Amino acid sequence: MPGLQRITLEDYQISPQFGFLPQQPPLKQLQDPYYEIWEEMMSRLPLQSGDARIREDITNMPVLATARLVTEPEWRRAYVVLTFLSQIYIWGDHQPCNKLPRSLAVPLLDVSQHLQISPCATFAGFCLWNISPVSHEDHRPYDLENLKSINSFTGTKDEEWFFGVSAAIESIGGCMIVPMLHAMEAARDRRSVAVTDFLENLATCLEQIGSTLDRLYDQCSPSVFYHHFRRFLKGSPTVQESGLSQGVFYEGEDGTGEWHQYPGGSNAQSSLIQLFDIVLGIDQSAAMGGNPKGSFHKEMQRYMPGPHREFLELMARICNIRSFVLGHDPSSNIRHSYDRAITNLAIIRQKHLIMASREAAGDVAVKRAGQLGSTPYVEN
Repeated sequence: MPGLQRITLEDYQISPQFGFLPQQPPLKQLQDPYYEIWEEMMSRLPLQSGDARIREDITNMPVLATARLVTEPEWRRAYVVLTFLSQIYIWGDHQPCNKLPRSLAVPLLDVSQHLQISPCATFAGFCLWNISPVSHEDHRPYDLENLKSINSFTGTKDEEWFFGVSAAIESIGGCMIVPMLHAMEAARDRRSVAVTDFLENLATCLEQIGSTLDRLYDQCSPSVFYHHFRRFLKGSPTVQESGLSQGVFYEGEDGTGEWHQYPGGSNAQSSLIQLFDIVLGIDQSAAMGGNPKGSFHKEMQRYMPGPHREFLELMARICNIRSFVLGHDPSSNIRHSYDRAITNLAIIRQKHLIMASREAAGDVAVKRAGQLGSTPYVEN
């Protein structure tokens, strides 16, 4: 197993302090005047009821080259801009559109290739790289009350809180990555007390994550979520439900192009929760008949930034904590601490399932209301 000194978190774009969140706050704007038209289009968000021309205006934008993007924060900002505008283009009107014009599709494909991430709505684009601390002086800048969206589809506090909860969770869990690497070395050296201490701290961390998740509906109304901004998180399968069966056509610069089908942005694309699975030795592919390639969780890794995905793959190869723990007596402290961490992670998943059930119920209600013509926010 590689020693800790040979694993440099920065090589995987991981912050020792904040985990998969960037070490420095995301850019709020591309400063190069060349990209001014992108930022001007973003300044029209949230869409006003009278802004019916945005699709036409996006279509008429020039195809900008990505060669003037230099730093990783600039590439990430470009990705945020282009994925936001893409979702607005597809879902900003009552009738979804199944084509991305070349003005978006060409640079989005280039930017996504650089970042090694899929060219579509993702957790990274809407949360990791679009949530910023209000005050940078706070010793815990990613506390929930200190977070603000850089861009917003709706301009509602509900949307900002929704993504803020996810960012706060990333920060809470992210500080466990360095201790995790130390625990792996302790397991290699058979230092049971050190591994037990890590598992106790991890279990407490997971409790804090669960408590933060419980706050989701404090300022995020299910009604606002379902009726106002959830449509902007949707992906190709929902386009297909609307009768656009091939997904979304990404137009090329020469007028050609390709059809693409992607899921929408989802918390399942968080690298953090998958990392906890790996650390604790939980094989999620077992739920898919033991086929890792067919695993939903493996599929979601396609929508993570490439370096984060590579880190998960590395950890999956070398993590040794579960095997070390299971070599101890079932009544030992280390087994108790391990079981506590497993239980707390399962509780988080159960809470997610309950929220997903509410979401599904909300979808049914929205569609029924749409059939009765009672709401202007129908997502067909």
